[in-house]
Amino acid sequence: MSGETHFIEFSKPFIDAAKNVFETMVFTKLETQKPTIKSDSVSRGDVSAILGLSGELEKNGSRCHYKAMLVISFPYETYFKVASAMLGETYTSYVSDIHDLGGEIVNMVMGNAKRDLKTMGYTSNMAIPSMLEGINHSIKYPSGAHVVLIPFNSAHGPMFMELCYLEAE
Repeated sequence: MSGETHFIEFSKPFIDAAKNVFETMVFTKLETQKPTIKSDSVSRGDVSAILGLSGELEKNGSRCHYKAMLVISFPYETYFKVASAMLGETYTSYVSDIHDLGGEIVNMVMGNAKRDLKTMGYTSNMAIPSMLEGINHSIKYPSGAHVVLIPFNSAHGPMFMELCYLEAE
């Protein structure tokens, strides 16, 4: 199996986990749109939650190390609606009360995905999530990594998942 095949397999638990987290915690369904390969480092959203992870994949008696990143980005309006739904308050601007909310969301998505990844032979070591905010902010991915952009639509507005995956022998 190639790294590209692993990447496709690796992506599915994150999509499933995001759908589950948004349905149970944000009270909205996510509709997956067509994924594309991202060719730049500019975020599609204004608020991005970033979580790095690494580990090993053991399959058919062989092992390889991998690095990956999960990014969930929201336009401001979507982020405010998601925060309002989760926290039971109305937010119309980016304030300190909702700064870490995206980090909590990527933690929940990763926690859900980690279960499925384990059954597929992946170990996962997570970093602490970080947040970036601002129009046209950039996200630094590992050199040589391909990034898949997965747009979602919801009743709260659009959001974007970016996944990168890189194997090393």
